[in-house]
Amino acid sequence: MDWTDGLGLARVTHGGGPVVALRRDGAAKARLALVEGQVFEDLPALLDAAHGDPAAIEAGAVIDAPDHQLLSPVGRPGKVICVGQNYLAHVHEGGRDTGPAHPDLFPKWHTSLAAPFAEVALPPESDQIDYESELAVVIGVRARRIAVEDAASVVFGYTAANDVSVRDFQLHTTQRVAGKAWDGLTPLGPVVVPATRLGGVRPDLAITGTLDGEVLQDDRTSSLLFGVPELLVYITTVMTLEPGDLILTGTPSGVGFVREPKIFLGRGSEFAVRIEGIGALRNRFVDEKKA
Repeated sequence: MDWTDGLGLARVTHGGGPVVALRRDGAAKARLALVEGQVFEDLPALLDAAHGDPAAIEAGAVIDAPDHQLLSPVGRPGKVICVGQNYLAHVHEGGRDTGPAHPDLFPKWHTSLAAPFAEVALPPESDQIDYESELAVVIGVRARRIAVEDAASVVFGYTAANDVSVRDFQLHTTQRVAGKAWDGLTPLGPVVVPATRLGGVRPDLAITGTLDGEVLQDDRTSSLLFGVPELLVYITTVMTLEPGDLILTGTPSGVGFVREPKIFLGRGSEFAVRIEGIGALRNRFVDEKKA
């Protein structure tokens, strides 16, 4: 199908369960996403059936898809791989002169994902909840040990993510998982847009993070220290990537815990991540018992 009209892939609550649909950012309607007439509950199965090819995805019946019915566009990815220290200005604000020699990787799991417009529960165990605006890569096909020139055949598209971080738990040890993999603390979405519409595997997209209307993060994805091809080469040396796997490529400068005074997310905070060509996810943070 023709993707030039601004459509992206979303997951929507419809008919009592999730379905993958084609939706414009901000629209209240969508069309079922079909591959050979089949409807899908999640993106990994759809991408596998489409062999990672956007042209294999067709538009079906019109369905309701207001913001409150959107789910994380990928519900159960096999892998959620995150990259730290991948913008030089963020490296500098953390007190380091140079970035890492190799990609700084850490994992999350599918239970960490949240919907793009959902209320997000603040864990009661911490009052140091930080935001991180990120470009997320969605893998289209199975890949192992790829070369840089093969990257375009592996990436299906991109979406936006907020790598919400529990800073005190993150600093308990030199490992990051305890601060990064909390249930429901990684909003994702609102849609996945094919990479071919966004500059291919070296996208140059404006990325911003806004807290209660104030822009705190502002950069371009072309500032990545390790670009998408280099990340894919390194990661596929270690492991096999599969359709629907996610790579969160790192956050720009402006995070809250290095500011003076520090800025953390609190009850009633609203944080928005906007990426050019993809749209915005906006989440309000509430007490866990009220979410």
